[in-house]
Amino acid sequence: MLPSINRIKKRKQFAYIYKNGKRINSKNLSLVMIRSKIKEPKIGLSVSNKVGKAVCRNKIKRQLRAIARKQLNNLRIHQNFVLIAHPTIVECDFSKIENEVLSLLKKGNLLNE
Repeated sequence: MLPSINRIKKRKQFAYIYKNGKRINSKNLSLVMIRSKIKEPKIGLSVSNKVGKAVCRNKIKRQLRAIARKQLNNLRIHQNFVLIAHPTIVECDFSKIENEVLSLLKKGNLLNE
């Protein structure tokens, strides 16, 4: 589980990021990011009903959380972002999802060098 300080929880926060954030897309994921006043990076996950039934959605969320937790120390400060899973993510294994998340973070310039 991600620490509470690093999670986006409220619907209002998600809506603000979707409306005002910059979007980067890949085949299986989208990343919406926005600058923040808070020093700690905040991460939100969005996996819709189109991805599959509850078991499948929860598995994808667990995998995305594990990747985010592993990269938490490498993320730039003052950034909020949401990872959105596309329905095609079901066919991917963990390593492919991890590579795709890392490539999105690099494209968005969210990783510390």
